[in-house]
Amino acid sequence: MAVVNGVAGNSPNTLTILGCGTLGSAILFGLLACSAEESSNKVGNGVQEEPLLNGFEHEDIQKPSRILACVRTEQSAERLRKNMPSSDRELLVKVIRGDNVRAVQAAHNVLLGCQPQDLDSCLGAPGMEKALRGKLLISILAGVTIPQIEQVLARGESKATAKTNGDVTTAGNGRTTSIIRAMPNTASFVRASTTVITACSIATPSNLRLVDWLFTCIGTVTHITAAQFDACTALCGSTPAFFALFIESLLDGAVALGLKRSEAHIMAAQTMKGAAALMLAGEQPAALKEKVATPGGSTIQGLLELERKALRGVVADALIRCTAAASTLGSKQA
Repeated sequence: MAVVNGVAGNSPNTLTILGCGTLGSAILFGLLACSAEESSNKVGNGVQEEPLLNGFEHEDIQKPSRILACVRTEQSAERLRKNMPSSDRELLVKVIRGDNVRAVQAAHNVLLGCQPQDLDSCLGAPGMEKALRGKLLISILAGVTIPQIEQVLARGESKATAKTNGDVTTAGNGRTTSIIRAMPNTASFVRASTTVITACSIATPSNLRLVDWLFTCIGTVTHITAAQFDACTALCGSTPAFFALFIESLLDGAVALGLKRSEAHIMAAQTMKGAAALMLAGEQPAALKEKVATPGGSTIQGLLELERKALRGVVADALIRCTAAASTLGSKQA
């Protein structure tokens, strides 16, 4: 049996997720939902096939058939096991606690989902740099750049012989770790994320197709430049919290007007979803606003109140502040 960097040649194609916090778990469960849907469709069409994460039909995409979910505490491990969609998903996912290096050794591709401040302790662990050689590392760490990840790997176990080259970490034996940054959001859980990706200069077409496939399983994908990444981290990664605050404010107003919070919750969220669907279909925000705000109606009165309270400026400034904060996350390493 051929073994390459800890991975047996005939072993199941494995994706290791290093860090299953809020975002890592959302991605995991979104991928499981995608797998369940694809498997159901194949069985419904009379095709018997083992659970497999399916997506784009490209022959050179090595789609994972197994996921190793890495956590630090038994409490986190139990949370993941408890929330698995169904018992048969255990065939696809194995939860590993406190053994990141072994999980990376067994991986073909790695999704880095630890906290940005834990980058050094996660990738700087003894044996980690060696375990990552020759593999694709997909980082979803806000504010952490590809060069910062390279620097951590270069200080790892092969520090004496490692050297950096562009968007790649090259060890003395010539093997490389290709690093790609991605920023999805927590809507990955319901496969409605919007993910931005910045492609490293040496990423192969196969690498890029794999990353596109992975995040298309849980939403939409947009490719951007490295310079745009912090702004897109704020716009795509942080604004679900902004929208939640806006909905929460609407619910408070609705309750004050006598509506039940649970019913108002459904009405407000569905209304936001409908407005978003219209804009995704091509409707411009200003045009949609004008259509709803008819002359002499009630909507224009509410809009004027929002303008008097400077909502537009407050929201824009919040996004700008969020972007500035995102740019510093990579420097706050433990």
